[in-house]
Amino acid sequence: MDKKVILHRNATFPLIFCMLLILWSLQTFSGNAFAQSLLSDRAWLEQNTELIDETETETAVKIEPDGQKTPLLPSDLLSAPAALLEAESAQTESSFQNVITPSLTPPIPTLPSIKAEEDDAIFSGSFFSKLFPWFTTSDQESADNSANNSATDNETFETQPEWADTEFAGVFMLVAEIERLLISNPDAARERYLEIESQLEVEERTRLKVQLLYQLNEWSSAEILAEAFLSERQQSPLSPLIFYYLNKALQSQNKALSQNLVLRERTAKTLEPKLRSDYLRMLSDEALLHGDLFTAIQYRLDELSNVETAKMADPEKLIRLLKEVQFVEELHNISVDFPNLSWLQEQIPSLKLELLVQQKRYREALEIVDLRLELARVNADLEQIELLEQMQSNFTTALNLNPRRIGVILPLSSSSAKVAGLAQETLNGLWLALRANEKTVLSENISDNTSFQNFEISSNFLQTDNVTVVAQANKTAGPWELVVRDSHLNSEKTKSAVRELVEKERVIAIIGPLARKTSEAAAEEAERLRVPLISLSLTAGIPELGDYIFRNNQSWKQEVQEVLDYAVSELQACRFLILYAKTREGRQKMRLFWEAAVLKGCEVVAVEGFKNEGQKSLVNEFDTFTGKSQRISAKEKSILKELKEKEVPVHNFDAVFVAVGSGGVKNLRLIFPYSAVYKMKNIAFLGDSGWNDAALPFAPGLRGIRKPVFVDSFFPQAKTLAMQQLLRLHERILYRHQNYLGPTPYTAYAYDTLLILMKLLEEERNQSHRELRNALANMQIFPGVTGNLRFDEKGEVQREMQLLTLRRGKIQLLK
Repeated sequence: MDKKVILHRNATFPLIFCMLLILWSLQTFSGNAFAQSLLSDRAWLEQNTELIDETETETAVKIEPDGQKTPLLPSDLLSAPAALLEAESAQTESSFQNVITPSLTPPIPTLPSIKAEEDDAIFSGSFFSKLFPWFTTSDQESADNSANNSATDNETFETQPEWADTEFAGVFMLVAEIERLLISNPDAARERYLEIESQLEVEERTRLKVQLLYQLNEWSSAEILAEAFLSERQQSPLSPLIFYYLNKALQSQNKALSQNLVLRERTAKTLEPKLRSDYLRMLSDEALLHGDLFTAIQYRLDELSNVETAKMADPEKLIRLLKEVQFVEELHNISVDFPNLSWLQEQIPSLKLELLVQQKRYREALEIVDLRLELARVNADLEQIELLEQMQSNFTTALNLNPRRIGVILPLSSSSAKVAGLAQETLNGLWLALRANEKTVLSENISDNTSFQNFEISSNFLQTDNVTVVAQANKTAGPWELVVRDSHLNSEKTKSAVRELVEKERVIAIIGPLARKTSEAAAEEAERLRVPLISLSLTAGIPELGDYIFRNNQSWKQEVQEVLDYAVSELQACRFLILYAKTREGRQKMRLFWEAAVLKGCEVVAVEGFKNEGQKSLVNEFDTFTGKSQRISAKEKSILKELKEKEVPVHNFDAVFVAVGSGGVKNLRLIFPYSAVYKMKNIAFLGDSGWNDAALPFAPGLRGIRKPVFVDSFFPQAKTLAMQQLLRLHERILYRHQNYLGPTPYTAYAYDTLLILMKLLEEERNQSHRELRNALANMQIFPGVTGNLRFDEKGEVQREMQLLTLRRGKIQLLK
């Protein structure tokens, strides 16, 4: 029994001990938590500061108010002895006497900090071994080390970005400081650079080092380093800047700049404005050093034309360079390369004028003045107008330009009777125009300066090479003069004649020539010299050769369009047969009519040409047109034979257009008879200006044609005042000549052309080449012998065409 009691007690004591131990640990934890909660209470700490100070001086016993000593509680054993605290405090104070310690009252910790303090609480191995017998001291150390390592890693991970940011910010600030010191204090910049050199990346380090070497006048070293970098990292974003300093170093050593075209282009485009401006000036100076003035100017203009670098440009230097240009063409090319650079466009005209005056090229200078004067008038700039008019007058005087002297170029020495006749008819028209303008005296001035007082226009006139026709003097303005030159039907001689008329004779304008090739040559030379030229050629494309070129003669396109419009609108014809003479004029009119008909939605049934001379029959052609040449069966032939009938022509067309051309009226005698044979009385016949001939009413077979319609710009039977005046003058002056014929189209065209020029030149404002050209281009309707006419924007004549017909054996107006 006693043994059982003893065993029972032995088993009970460990349980009781464990319970007491648990209660003790709970009390300890509650004490720590209570202490932490108090230490976290800032208000409590401030109220009990004195109590805390007092408790720090006490030893391991408590003194009660009555003086009794009370043993310390187990919880008090966990706190450090006061002596040790004092000794440690004294040691700390002696070690950091100069360090300012923070306030004793700590800030109120946040929840994360409290959590961190709880996590950092360390329990002794003996404590855990009491609760858990299997827990050893080595396990505790291992856990502590693991926790410490984890905490250290977390702390490193959290603080590393902050350190990196701080370090980067510091380096960046030092780099900026270095850049500021580069020019003002390169030595200080080098010291700063050495402090952070190891922290910089390769490209940034190289960039700063190249700049430092250059600013320290170590140009050779800067050159070597820059070239090494560019050879390895040409595509780097810093390459343009390093390339710039490479060239600065080369320039400082009086060496040639780098010729790497790729880097040159990148550098000129991507550098910051200030450096880019300096770099462009370097390139300009280099080009100037090599004698390439044009390229040097180009670089300076590149600098000026860029918005970012324009403020740093040197316009005065650029003006000096531009004044060194010796050719107007180069100034023009420079102007074309920079059309939007207003500063340059304002300077170029003055520079051109100055250069032209130095070279005594007054004619071209006058052209520039005329252009500027025209612009000033548009802008109503009175001050500029007055200045330019004075300049215009000065240049005109220097040129000795005679606004009442007009040049004429004609094939005077041609061996062709036809060409010679046209030249004579043209001269007649010019002479009559002088008389119509109330100038009645004519004198001839041949190359040997022989004068003839009573000169008459005749065939002998064509034998002279250099002729001056002088009209009666106007009391206020002086006489009109016509200076005539021979084209010799040669392009080069024609160009030479144009130059002589302009540069030696100082004519204000030129009339002629007649032939196509010489007209093209004269137009090219006149356009180069900027002198108005009115060609009397039949070639419609002459005015397209230049702004100063005009043409006054027949317009084949207008003729064709006029007669086609009438046929479609008035005759309701839309199916056409075309016959044409195999000449240049006939072929061209055939093509023009065909194209115009197609554009109107009409049909060209057939087209057939004939020889201009020597054609004897058109039977096969008309058989084809009318369907008589088509094959028919033997049965159909027998039926026609029994009925004693012939094949009936098939008319699958409404009208026939016949283009005979100038002087081709004789060919109509071959065509007209077929109208009756093929029963074409109800078919309309249309014609060109070649039909307008006095021989037309006498053509055989005309009875088979009902009311033919043809067109021309010249109709002597017109009742206009201009035509009546021409007829009177022509008859009075030329009637006594043998085989007298009335005025011809060429007489009329020349007559109208000279009257137009004299009328425009009566106004003082038109007495320069440029102003006369503008006056011709902007001329309103002129009531001429050949109808109301004007020039279009291309310089081609536009006039009213006359629709004609044959009535009662006479050519008359259709309406």
